[in-house]
Amino acid sequence: MIRTIFAAIFLLSAATLAPAQTAASVPTVREHIDAMRHLRLGQDSMHEEHWDKAEEEFKAAIKLEPTLEMAHYGLGQVYMNTKRYPAAVTAFLACREAFLANRASLASNDLRAQRALDDEIQALEEERTLLTTGRVTFMLSGGPADLDRRIAEMRASRFHNEKGLAPVPAWISVALGSAYFRAGALADAEREYRATLAVDPGVGEAHNNLAVMCLLSGRYDEAAEEIKAAERAGIKVNPQLKKDVEKARGGR
Repeated sequence: MIRTIFAAIFLLSAATLAPAQTAASVPTVREHIDAMRHLRLGQDSMHEEHWDKAEEEFKAAIKLEPTLEMAHYGLGQVYMNTKRYPAAVTAFLACREAFLANRASLASNDLRAQRALDDEIQALEEERTLLTTGRVTFMLSGGPADLDRRIAEMRASRFHNEKGLAPVPAWISVALGSAYFRAGALADAEREYRATLAVDPGVGEAHNNLAVMCLLSGRYDEAAEEIKAAERAGIKVNPQLKKDVEKARGGR
């Protein structure tokens, strides 16, 4: 059953480097342009599964612009795909810190932060174009819907709550949850999956992975409900996971 559980949980990959590198200084225009160039080279290398080159490019982007969210996220994906899960956790945490730093700058009407956000959205839109034309293979199990969600959430992050800050988006929390799970930090993983659903209850990957968490911790009825929620969200749940939950519930 454990093999089935680990197959079911790995519904998506993740992203980034060292602990929160909040920039001590704002990058220059040239540094930002160079960072975006390294970001795109990293994305290209990752789609070609050239993991070492992708890691090198994402780190170069982060060195130039420590708050470049998508570079941290891409680095986390590299670590997830190369099974370096503790490093992926660190990378996703840095991605979250970069997000919070950037949104604080947006809230203060920082034009440079707005420009950086627009450039990251453009990079994602270019990646979506490559995907829809079949020129690249999508790296996450969520497929094009996951990419669309990330673009929508980044656009929405221009708007802030009453405290002036946007909530951490679902795509960061669910990636961090998967990295924690693979690293064996189950309580941290569950916290991040629930944080995902607090922002977007329709993220099927989070429901699916919570079903696994609940099964592992003996919460069988809750696991069954999470499976239903995952299927309502369009996720194809592993049949063996469903059988394991039903068996644990005594065939109810």
